[in-house]
Amino acid sequence: MRSVHKMILTASASALAVMVAMPAFAQQADTVDEVVVTGIRASLQKAIQQKRNSDLVSEVVTAEDIGKFPDKNVADSLSRVSGVNVVTGSAAAGGFGENERVSVRGTDPNLNLTLLNGHNMATGDWFVLDQTSGGRSFNYSMLPSEVVGRIDIIKSSAANIPEGGVGGTVDVHTRMPLDLPSLTANASVQGLYATRAEKWTPQVSGMVSWKNEAGTFGTLVGAFYQEREFRRDGQEILGYTEYQNFAGTGQTVLAPNLIGNAFFQQTRKRKGANFVTQWEPNEKLELSVSGLYTKMDADNTNVNRMAWVSNLISANTGPAGSAGNALTSYKISNGILSAATWAATSPNGTKSRGMVQDDIFRTAHSTSWDLNLDGVYHASDNLKISGNIGYTKGEGATDDTEAWETYWETGMSYELGAPVTKVSYPGLPAVGSAAYLNNFYSWSWGGKVESPDEEFYAKGDVEYTVDNGVLKALLFGGRYTDHTREVNYTAYAWSGNGVYSGTSGVDLGTVVGASTPSNYGEDIGLSGQGYVLADRGKVLAALKGNGGRQFAYYPPLSFAVQEKTQAVYAMAKLGSDRWRGNVGVRAVHTEQDTTQYSGSVTPATITNVFGSFGARKVNRDYWDILPSATLVVNADDDVVVRLSAAKVMSRPGYAQLAGAFSLNDTAVTGSAGGNPELDPFRAWQFNAAAEWYYAPEALLSVGVFLLDIDSYITSRTYKEYHVTQQTQQRLGTGKGDTFTMTGPINGDGGTNRGFEVTLQQPIGGGFGFIGNYTYSDAKTDLGKPIDGSSKHTYNLTGYFENDLLSARLAYSYRSKFKSGTDRGTDMFQDNFATLDGSVSVNLNKTVALTFDAQNLTNEKLKYFVGTPDVPRAIYDNGRTFYAGVRFKF
Repeated sequence: MRSVHKMILTASASALAVMVAMPAFAQQADTVDEVVVTGIRASLQKAIQQKRNSDLVSEVVTAEDIGKFPDKNVADSLSRVSGVNVVTGSAAAGGFGENERVSVRGTDPNLNLTLLNGHNMATGDWFVLDQTSGGRSFNYSMLPSEVVGRIDIIKSSAANIPEGGVGGTVDVHTRMPLDLPSLTANASVQGLYATRAEKWTPQVSGMVSWKNEAGTFGTLVGAFYQEREFRRDGQEILGYTEYQNFAGTGQTVLAPNLIGNAFFQQTRKRKGANFVTQWEPNEKLELSVSGLYTKMDADNTNVNRMAWVSNLISANTGPAGSAGNALTSYKISNGILSAATWAATSPNGTKSRGMVQDDIFRTAHSTSWDLNLDGVYHASDNLKISGNIGYTKGEGATDDTEAWETYWETGMSYELGAPVTKVSYPGLPAVGSAAYLNNFYSWSWGGKVESPDEEFYAKGDVEYTVDNGVLKALLFGGRYTDHTREVNYTAYAWSGNGVYSGTSGVDLGTVVGASTPSNYGEDIGLSGQGYVLADRGKVLAALKGNGGRQFAYYPPLSFAVQEKTQAVYAMAKLGSDRWRGNVGVRAVHTEQDTTQYSGSVTPATITNVFGSFGARKVNRDYWDILPSATLVVNADDDVVVRLSAAKVMSRPGYAQLAGAFSLNDTAVTGSAGGNPELDPFRAWQFNAAAEWYYAPEALLSVGVFLLDIDSYITSRTYKEYHVTQQTQQRLGTGKGDTFTMTGPINGDGGTNRGFEVTLQQPIGGGFGFIGNYTYSDAKTDLGKPIDGSSKHTYNLTGYFENDLLSARLAYSYRSKFKSGTDRGTDMFQDNFATLDGSVSVNLNKTVALTFDAQNLTNEKLKYFVGTPDVPRAIYDNGRTFYAGVRFKF
């Protein structure tokens, strides 16, 4: 990795030197007759022109051609934009081989807004922990690149832009039929090969667009079907716990809870369609109806064979080597229990339970769809009225989960590594032997999760052209949304847990299935550490006994948030020959109704096998006044300078508002996953940029930014009044008490300041380069890191194109960043780089052969806690290749 990194840096420096020397050549090229460019160059030229004409600080990514976006995943293309980072999974889920979340200017993905053609798009998450975490970030794995024509990455703000993007706003635009030649069609057929899964899967998409001869009516229809096989080999350390007076030493140590060899498999089937119908009956009226539907079936199996460190520490107390302690040796480094060994049996004969295995089977899917009506009416030469109305719904669902947990009585030894930890099990029978399979049953759990996300929205805008001196136009408008997000958890109870737990009545041999592949973990230092897996069919058969699974609603992991917003704005467009800008204000009213459940709330509204629970309902509302101003100056014929300032806001995540809470009436304390009284993230956003457009396809830009956030949400203690059954017994009917709660509150603020540099330059002969670098210094007022922020990010893309061949090689790098909090500890993703490539060979004007490759250098995702020498996880997702044919008519 270091050698590749150095090579890329050297190549980047050389390329930049060449590009800086090119302006004179580029300007000379402008003197020749007009040349019509296509493909990659046309895409770059169009994007530059749209960026230059924008009144905002923004970036633009456009499709090279109909149905041909620069990358297979929209989030991949966004990752190459200056100031934008992407992640492949949340802190709890770990990283997978497909980018999912977008972060602008070092802000958490939940603090950025994604729009589809200017309006909200509901989303769904396929992974169960993302479903229950209830965030606001859009899942880009639901959005195939085939439907996209252009993406605007808006880094500043204006009064007429919907609120919600503290870091920025990403507006995804689908293609429109009246913008295309009549009877335009394209299709793509590819095979995808994943090196870890060692399987080929199909990728098929197509689009047809038509309009009448007058160009007043048109319709477009597209469809796609994509399969993808995932296999992820990994090692995970599932949380760390602090132990005081460890082994009687008087020392406090931080030790891993579980050290697991993880094996994840999944088949993703993404399918859907979109349509757009446009009608312009006259010069005054424009109408369009559009819709998008996408569904991803995402069944997955997640198995983990784990060193049960927490159980060994809890079960073996006293000094090492004492009668009841199987601990034989250990090493403490900087307060970390970096190595330890437990014998299979303690001196007094107690067996060590040193290894545990979880086989988890999930049937899952996610959906997202919308139906939207847009209209524009030119009432006069000076007055334009526009608006839209629509409905969007998404859902992330785990339709069923079955977990089968067993353990072994064996010793265990580990030594933390960076990033791979060495683990061995003295006394463990040979893997797959009869003795190995005759282990001990622990527990079974699971159930169903439904997380619907839906919104009705409407907005109207009026623009009156004045063009009187510096005042060019006045804009007014309003927007209304009614949004609901829920998590409904249905768990199961199985009486067999009480019958078999702690026995060999059922064991791994009862449900034995296949084993991990022979090459499991070979690229991350886990060769020869494979193990036996459970079979899902046999697990379900075992769960049918003892009365079968008894499903019931599980309130502690369920919640609901209804959020209604009303926004109005006023904005003035200003300008003269050499400058333009706007100044305005947006006023937003937010109404929130939250529902949480707790066994302490009275009266109980739900009673089932899991207990009695009452609903806590909280209603609140608040206003935000968001001023903004932008100035764009044409400092020279080819130089544009931009300045902007705005107050922005993002609302807390849904689970942060309504996650489950519990109360201890005796101690008058409680814990909360969600706090309905949370205020939104509010910030001031400042931008300055200078852009030099020295040739039609060339750009040099430098920008600086500052994001000053008033408050981040953190977990601390706070006081809260609650009425419970016991408080009424103690204090009287209807009376409550003030509880000391631990949960999310609005804490200290923070800043994110940095700069961006972008250089885009055609070299000649069909060659060209695009490079950018972003520096982001983001931290809280207490000096702590901010989720999602890498200090250094850079991208370098080289391309070549002629009539026969189109080729691109792209390198992306981002430095380490805090990816979130998992199991009570902060989790960081280590430095990560990818090298991707694509080649298209034009056999004729209609047919092209295509080849794409992702993660060519086979980089691994690495995570740590605090510092890189405290490992958290390493994942190997392998490489991905695409090969196929594309048709254009």
